[in-house]
Amino acid sequence: MIVEYRSTVERIAEACGGRITAGSGRTVIDTVTTDSRELGKNSLFVPIVGEKFDGHDFIPALSGAGSIRSYLTMKEGFTGTAAGRGIAEILCGNTRAALGALAARHRNAIDPIVVGITGTNGKTTTKELVCAILSTRRKCLKNDKNYNNEIGVPMTLLGLDESHQMAVIEMGMNHSGELDRLSRIVKPDLALITNVGEGHLEYLGSVENVARAKAEIMNGMVPGSTVVINRDMTCFDLVKRMARTTDLVVKTYGLTDDADVHPDSCRLSRESLEVTINGAEITAPLYGLHNVYNVLAAAAVAREYRIEPGEIGPALAGFVNVDGRSQIIDRGYLVINDSYNANPMSLVYALRSAGKIFPERRKIAVLSDMKELGDFAPQCHVESGKAVRENGFDMLLLWGDMSRYYAEGAAGAGLDPDRIRQFESKDELSRYLKDILDENDVVLIKGSRSMKMEEVVNAVTGREE
Repeated sequence: MIVEYRSTVERIAEACGGRITAGSGRTVIDTVTTDSRELGKNSLFVPIVGEKFDGHDFIPALSGAGSIRSYLTMKEGFTGTAAGRGIAEILCGNTRAALGALAARHRNAIDPIVVGITGTNGKTTTKELVCAILSTRRKCLKNDKNYNNEIGVPMTLLGLDESHQMAVIEMGMNHSGELDRLSRIVKPDLALITNVGEGHLEYLGSVENVARAKAEIMNGMVPGSTVVINRDMTCFDLVKRMARTTDLVVKTYGLTDDADVHPDSCRLSRESLEVTINGAEITAPLYGLHNVYNVLAAAAVAREYRIEPGEIGPALAGFVNVDGRSQIIDRGYLVINDSYNANPMSLVYALRSAGKIFPERRKIAVLSDMKELGDFAPQCHVESGKAVRENGFDMLLLWGDMSRYYAEGAAGAGLDPDRIRQFESKDELSRYLKDILDENDVVLIKGSRSMKMEEVVNAVTGREE
């Protein structure tokens, strides 16, 4: 990942608490990168240490080739190379933390209004919706794609310039403490929690702990700031109590009248959804019940910045969602491409949406494993299999280690075992699916990111990636 950021080595070292151990502090930096393959003009290279890689391994080659002007390091042994090549070395305690500190300093210097968004589901789409609405009033920065972790968020903030009046920052996590660190970098003026569900149970152990981890987005906020929460979500009372404890103002959205922002009515179709709020009709080119919540979330944020419901519809008229998230592909038969990711909550929403929108058509669920559920994985897949039957699906095609649990749940809920098939490979599944498809069919394809179920989408739609 690379971003334009103009500064000097001296200022960068001071901002991130580092020490210049080679080269000149007056060296000018124009870009920052964390990817040795993606270098810009006068680059500062930030080597990241991961479970399977160490960016420090690329420092000698990059320095020797003169490809960079400076680099951060948390390891010794590179100083001689840097000095010999006229490259500035900045020694710090931890490169990841140093990147965060640099971004925090830059965020404070530009001082835009910042909206932080987190939740088990809907973060990226809601971020895109909020930015589309707020951009009608002010120049607004947002994360590219879903760069929402401890690398992507700081790099996004480094992209701020004096023209940006607002920033909408998606913030993800899978371990406790991650959102605490991100929130202290981002310092949201307003935070939005889209929902709490069975995501990352392998690391967090319970849905209540997921809620506590999501609530860490509030840790970097000034007392008196506003947090917007989904009134219908699991653990709402817990998160609300945590917000009140830290002296934050709680605003809510949801489908029921006790939410601050709620619909007078809503309607779903394959092409769009319609939500009426305070008499104003909002039509968005989005599919599914989950996107009703996302639009309501965006409307709740908009209200805090005095943007009325009547202004939201025009702002979303040309909205295009991120690839792989509830996309309808028409080949006579319809493929619902929801292959980007999966957890129990997002799968249930996908099944419910298809059941409501296509009640009369044959529906085929094509599912693969949901990851990061730990010891909860078997039961979560059983319950999801039940939901396949409960939402009127006629067939269930499966691939992955968790297939038998999906199948157990679906059969236990009454789906004919002859209509449940498990496959050894995605290729085998795809060939079978292509053979049985009829022009009246609706096919939902979903699985966790690592399962790459977009390959099945491509096989049955003829798309090329």
